[in-house]
Amino acid sequence: MQVEHTVTESICSTDIVKAQLRIAQGASFDEAGLGGLSGSFEDPPRQHAIQLRITAEDPEKDYALSIGKIQTSRFPSGNGIRVDTALVSGTPAVVGSDFDSVIAKLIVTASTWQDVVRKAQRALEDTLITGIKTNVALLRAIIAHPDFDARICDTQWLEARHEELLERSRAFSEVKEAFHGLIKSQASSASTAAVSGGGTVFRKDDAWAVTLTPHQQKSAATTQPQSHHFQLTKILRNDFPSTFAADILFTVPGSQPQSYALDMRSTSASASAASSQHRQGSRSNSSHVVLPISGKLVEVLVDVGDVVQRDDPICVVKQMKMEIEVRSHRPGLVTWVTQAEDDEDVAEGMLAAIVEDLKVEAKL
Repeated sequence: MQVEHTVTESICSTDIVKAQLRIAQGASFDEAGLGGLSGSFEDPPRQHAIQLRITAEDPEKDYALSIGKIQTSRFPSGNGIRVDTALVSGTPAVVGSDFDSVIAKLIVTASTWQDVVRKAQRALEDTLITGIKTNVALLRAIIAHPDFDARICDTQWLEARHEELLERSRAFSEVKEAFHGLIKSQASSASTAAVSGGGTVFRKDDAWAVTLTPHQQKSAATTQPQSHHFQLTKILRNDFPSTFAADILFTVPGSQPQSYALDMRSTSASASAASSQHRQGSRSNSSHVVLPISGKLVEVLVDVGDVVQRDDPICVVKQMKMEIEVRSHRPGLVTWVTQAEDDEDVAEGMLAAIVEDLKVEAKL
């Protein structure tokens, strides 16, 4: 288990970072507030603390980074609760592929182990983050496990219990406490003013005049803005901004209104990756090598005509500080590779390469 200064600070009631800065400036241990610490293995601090690292990762996809916009966030408070985060309630934030996945550290302190475990369980129940995938449900499954309560976990416990914990976490993802459940029920209401978790209100017959002016226009003669008309005729689902579905009327200048079914869903890909024209792969097609994550394309390692073996690298995708090799799941002949450029944003599901059966290609 990784030991961090927040746990030491909580059980010793000492600001270690401040003390380090004071000592670096020439202060004595007493002046830095460390003179009264006299704990030992025979006389350890009497407090107990747990640090819970909340990350923008999807445990169901091998802890892949969840890229996207954090729409809402809510953290617990109260005695013995500390939250270290850069998130500000009510202010959206964006998780990109260039930085660490940790978005918050939740530190819980109590006088006994049983108390700190119960307090941690409640603190996680009061933690709400929408817009991206997080490990909150998995943390709840770990904290609620009998082995954790009995303090019989070792460094191999998580790996050994991983599938069981994922199964338990799915149940926690579905169960909402009263306050969260109220938000969810309001968000999914398709009648009247359906209020989402982000507080956005949409009603039937809401309409907007949409003016589109291309940035590429160069002369005054071609800068006439085009005014379109957009009207909601029926709200089918309002969980905006994660999902939104409705029947609409859309009117282009000089034409009659056209009826459309609108279905919007948030994505972990960047705008450029999601809107790119690169070919999408099919996981049901055994010849397709599909990107399992979103990120930046570092390099394509194969060319058309190359013969590859099972687990040979096809390309490299960068997430945060990690470069991940996308490997071929089969041996064969490379008959197609993506035209995506190096350092381009790429989305999960994009087709990286096609690897055909070598024997079939040899006959042709």
